[in-house]
Amino acid sequence: MTTTLVSVRYPLTDDSHRTISRGLDHTADGDSLIVLHVALLQNGDSITREELRAAVEAAFGEIPAHYVVRQGYVLEEAIVDEAARQTADRVMVGKTKRGRIRRRIGQLFGLYPDLEAELAKGLSTTLEVVD
Repeated sequence: MTTTLVSVRYPLTDDSHRTISRGLDHTADGDSLIVLHVALLQNGDSITREELRAAVEAAFGEIPAHYVVRQGYVLEEAIVDEAARQTADRVMVGKTKRGRIRRRIGQLFGLYPDLEAELAKGLSTTLEVVD
């Protein structure tokens, strides 16, 4: 049994749809799919697990997934923490999210970190960036 964690935005974007679809492609009977949204505290994001589930089910129908909403200041830290908490075997993030995160962190700290490298350092699992 494998656990795949997919990180999505809310409301769901085209990128989020592709990431969830790829996650579903990698899950078989008995596997676990976790749909994660990180509500960034500095943006004042406020979403419930039920709202995330309703949005995903409106787009994909009822799917065998667990829904998690985490709050945090740094997206990649929240993803790494949740992947460790869930003992995820695979983590998927969208390609466009990588660019947005890089710009935001660069604005905050004057740095331009590579999201893939930052996540890969903190994860002891497979990381996949979905195009």
